[in-house]
Amino acid sequence: MALVALASAKGSPGVTTASLVIGALWPRQVLLSECDPSGSDVAIRMTGPSQTALNPDRGLVSLAAAGRKGIGDEVIMAHSQQLDGGLDVLLGVRAPEQIGGMGGLWAPLGQAFNQMYGSDVLADCGRIGPQSPQLPVLQSAGLVVLVCTATGSSVAHLRERISSLVHHVDAQLGVIVVADPKRRDGVRQVWSVLDQMTTPIHHRWHLAYDPAGAAFFDGRGVGRLDRTSLIRTGSVIAAEMAAAVAPRTSTDFDMAEAAFPSADTGTAGEYRQ
Repeated sequence: MALVALASAKGSPGVTTASLVIGALWPRQVLLSECDPSGSDVAIRMTGPSQTALNPDRGLVSLAAAGRKGIGDEVIMAHSQQLDGGLDVLLGVRAPEQIGGMGGLWAPLGQAFNQMYGSDVLADCGRIGPQSPQLPVLQSAGLVVLVCTATGSSVAHLRERISSLVHHVDAQLGVIVVADPKRRDGVRQVWSVLDQMTTPIHHRWHLAYDPAGAAFFDGRGVGRLDRTSLIRTGSVIAAEMAAAVAPRTSTDFDMAEAAFPSADTGTAGEYRQ
C-alpha cells in the first residue's frame, strides 16, 4: 500500500488535526501513525470506542521494544489502537525524552509502513528539519505533504524547508494551506510563492481553518460535524491524496495503452476518422 507523510516547517499549523481529518475520511483502510518526537497529541485529544481512554503506553515505544527482531504488519497493528469512529492509530511517544532509545527504529519503521499489505499509512511527523530523527520516515514515503498557514512567516519557513527537503527525499511533494475559507486571496498568494520556486510541487490543497470543526477532533465538538467547512474541504483532500498514491492496476495500463497506442498499432498523434 502507500505511505504519506505530513509535516510542518515551523510551529503548529494544524498537522495533527489535518492528519486526523484526512485519516477519518480516507477512502481505503488506513493507519494514522504519530511520528512527532515532541510527543503524542492524539492520546490526549481523542478516545477509543465508546469513549474509552486510549492506552498511552501502547504505540511507538512498545513497538520499538517488540520490533527489534523485525517490524511487519502484524507487529505494527498489535501496537495500534482504534479511535472512536474506527480510525486505527499508532500513538507516538508520551514525551520527547523517550525518543533517545528509538534511534534505530525510524528507518525500518518507514520501510515497514511503505510495505504494509492491507493498509495505507498517514504519518504525522510534526515539525521537521535537517536533523529531525523522524526524517527516515519521510524518505520512505511516496508523498510528503507540508502543512502551513497563509501568514508571511509560515510561508517563508515553508520555502526554506522545501528547498532543503528536496535534497533528502525522493517523493511527490504536496502543500496544505490551513486558512479561513473567506481568505482565498491569502491562499492564492501562497500558490504564487510556490510558482516562483524551482522545486515542483505536485499537489496543492486548501484546508479550511474551522475552529468549530476542529473542536470535534479535540473532544469538544457540538452540532453536525459533516456540515463543517473542515469536513467539506478535508473530504476533497482525502480523496485526491488517496488517488495520488493509489497503486496502479492492470486497468490503468490498459487505459494508457488505449490513449497512447504503441508503434505497432498506429503512429502516436495520428487522427483516424
